[in-house]
Formats: sequence, structure tokens, C-alpha cells
Amino acid sequence: MGQERFNEVTVVVADPDPRARTIAKKTLIQAGFRKILTGHSLAFVKQSFDIEMPELLIAETELPDGDFSEFVSDLRHHKIGNNPFLVVSALTSNPTPEIVKKVIQAGADDLLSKPFSVDTLLRRVGRLIHERKPFVVTGDYVGPTRQAKSQKEANAERFDAPNTLKARALNEGSVDEVQAMVDAAISQVNNKALEAHAEDVNELVTILVPRLTGGQIDATSRLCLDRLRYASEDANRRLGGTEYDHVSDLCQTLLGVVNSIRNSGSMPTPKDVRLLDPLNKAIQLGFDKNADKATARQISQAILAKINT
Repeated sequence: MGQERFNEVTVVVADPDPRARTIAKKTLIQAGFRKILTGHSLAFVKQSFDIEMPELLIAETELPDGDFSEFVSDLRHHKIGNNPFLVVSALTSNPTPEIVKKVIQAGADDLLSKPFSVDTLLRRVGRLIHERKPFVVTGDYVGPTRQAKSQKEANAERFDAPNTLKARALNEGSVDEVQAMVDAAISQVNNKALEAHAEDVNELVTILVPRLTGGQIDATSRLCLDRLRYASEDANRRLGGTEYDHVSDLCQTLLGVVNSIRNSGSMPTPKDVRLLDPLNKAIQLGFDKNADKATARQISQAILAKINT
């Protein structure tokens, strides 16, 4: 610490308690921060993002208009704002194991106990600048490394996410240069997430088809269908502008089939069940880096044409 220029860092603080906001702002000022925006809700945070993305978000875990952990997850999945790698510190006056787990599992970088001192703030911010955890990407998680929820996550490739807090505090590059770095990383994350979704689709369809062929939707089947719906929806959202955009129609069709099965009650139609396997095979081909893209497109179009007739 010592060479940082915190006066150039934009911080957004969200806390429903006016007194806590005042204390947090005074502490930030004492630490050298000057560009500080304070509010009481997730709506305020979203509005501030629309004006200018900050380099640091500090927010209470309990906000009056939504689930902060869900907000962090949406941020990491690039559903909110233009920087899914934003440094996020959650605030709480009651850091129970449940709250700590929920916040970290959502993808937050840190959890600060209220009230926090200048020394504590500087120590934490210093770690987030110089020792930030690497990120991982799976089908359902984007964020700093955490206690892995699956073997896939444990084996996922780690990478250093763009750190705009570090870039601003250490004057590393212009605003446009830093945003270009963020945009490039977003593209890489999209590809990693899409490849993870393809793997999940293959695994889930392999489990589902034998179970559904018997004509009964049991609890395991419903869980697999829910996961397959999420994979299809999120893949379709991410596909535009990527090297895999030709798979979009297949994912959209798969989503329609999954929803049809889910809405059929306990007895899916045989046609829907039969469609799962060829759709899965076409999706796997579409995501195969070694496959010829033109051939993959032709096969995908042929399968879609057959399904729609």
C-alpha cells in the first residue's frame, strides 16, 4: 500500500441505515476516497451503474428491494451493468455462517463487518487490489474461486479477471483501454460458460432420456429438466456475437422441448422425449471446436427442419 490513488476510484455504497451510510462514507473519505455515491437500495445501485460503473461496490446484504446475493450473481453473469468483474464487498453487522456462505457463493469478493475502521478498509482494499482471487467459470457460476460445489468447478480453469479497482487506483491504462480489457474478458467468459453448458446438456440428456422413456416424470427427472432449462436459457442469452452463434436455434428449440415436457404433468409426450437426443447431438457438434462449422450448420438446419415438419 502507499502508491494507490483512491481519489480517482468511484465507490458506490448501498445501505438502508442512514447512520451506517454516513459512517461508511466518513471512513472512505479518511482512507483517501473522494468519489463516493451513497444510497439505500438495489434500485439506487442499478441507477448508478446506468450513469457510470464504479470500481468498487460496498453494499449491505439486507436491502429493502431485493436479494443482494441474487444481484451479485446477476452481475457476475453480465445481466447487469457492463463489468461483471466489478470488485464487490458485502456489508453486514451480523456475519453468521449462513450469510457468509450465501454472499461468497453468489460471487462477492469480500464481506465486511459493520462498522469497519479505516485500517480494516485499507487492508481489505489492498488485498483486493494486489491479491484478488482468480475467477472460475462453470455453467452456473462466474466469480472468485470459492469452495467448489462440484468436481467440474474444482477442475475449472482459473484466470485473472480484469480488476478495474486496481487499474484506477494504480493508474494502469485509460478508461477506454480498461473497458477494452473488460470486454475481451467478457467474450472469453461467454465462451467458457457456453462450453460448460454444452457439457451439462449432454450429461442431463443422457440421464433424462432413459428415465422419461418409461413415461413417468419423477423427482430426479424434474430436477434435471430444471437444470436443462437453465442451461438452454443462459446459453441462448450468451450466444449472440460468439463463435458459437450458429447453435442459437438449437438451444431455443431445446428450451421449447424442455418446457413442453415440464408442462405435460407426469406423462411427457413420446415425441418430445425422442427429440432430446438428436438435439443434444447437434448441440455437441455445434460446440465442437474441431468440427467444420459449415457442416455443423447443415446438420443443425437438417435436424431443425425435421423437428418443425
